[in-house]
Amino acid sequence: MTGANWPKGTQNQSFGFLSQVLARRVDQAMKKQLADLNLDFRFFMTLMQLLAEDGQSQRELGAKLSLPEYQVSRNLDTMAADGLIERRTDPSNRRTTLVFLTANGRELAQQLPPLINNLNDSFLSALTHEERVTLINMLQRILSLTD
Repeated sequence: MTGANWPKGTQNQSFGFLSQVLARRVDQAMKKQLADLNLDFRFFMTLMQLLAEDGQSQRELGAKLSLPEYQVSRNLDTMAADGLIERRTDPSNRRTTLVFLTANGRELAQQLPPLINNLNDSFLSALTHEERVTLINMLQRILSLTD
């Protein structure tokens, strides 16, 4: 796993250690896949969120992505300059800005779910279908305790 020296049995039995190693590996693989699409990792989740529900407000996006408003604004500025999204004033509230995918943004965003599925399949290939379902269910249970 790594060359670090740990007390006997702790490294291979540590949920925290193992989950961090796996998370780093998934993160690296994901960043490589996104780079092949010329997509910055920072914009991945925003595209996925807009693909699921176009026309959200900047504030909604920030809340759903757990990002501060300034970061959402900066990301959207760059994405707009790259032609991936456009901002429109909400017709029912002039103070609210809604975010929509452009045709280019939608085309790029639609490539992301298959990429994610392939990445998941790659990392979970050693598991049976039933083991995958069990693992995902257990992770969801653990995560629900940390909300």
